Amino acid sequence: MRAALLLPFVLLAIAGCREQRQQLGQAMSGRPPVIAGSLEGEWQIADLNGGGPVAGGRLMFDPGDHGTSRLSGTAGCNRFNGNWKQDGAVLQLGPMAATRMACPPPAMAIEQRVLALLEAANSVIYLADGAAILATQDGRKLTLRKPAQP
Repeated sequence: MRAALLLPFVLLAIAGCREQRQQLGQAMSGRPPVIAGSLEGEWQIADLNGGGPVAGGRLMFDPGDHGTSRLSGTAGCNRFNGNWKQDGAVLQLGPMAATRMACPPPAMAIEQRVLALLEAANSVIYLADGAAILATQDGRKLTLRKPAQP
């Protein structure tokens, strides 16, 4: 019994590498494994901080030419764009520039939350179901999903 309790700690010590420790921790917790991926292409905003999808929320991650990767999209009101860079799970977005159309106050509030989260996002996690989660240092999350194919 005692050996079974010590097994996870022994495995973590043997793993040594941060990524291996993370994968082992996820496997032991029952969470889906980390899947490597790229943000390139079109995504829908499936969830903003646990509050559900953003109506009309879409992002397009264009790899561009010669290291000029561009992000464009909408969070239901204005169009926005900026730069993006991904190195494994490390993410760098922004600064973002947006059009300034007037929309209903609730839509504007959601859009401001999306833009603030995008500019603060510093990591991306891919789930086995194909979703990508952009996360900030302070725990805010934006879940993205590829649009359904016709």
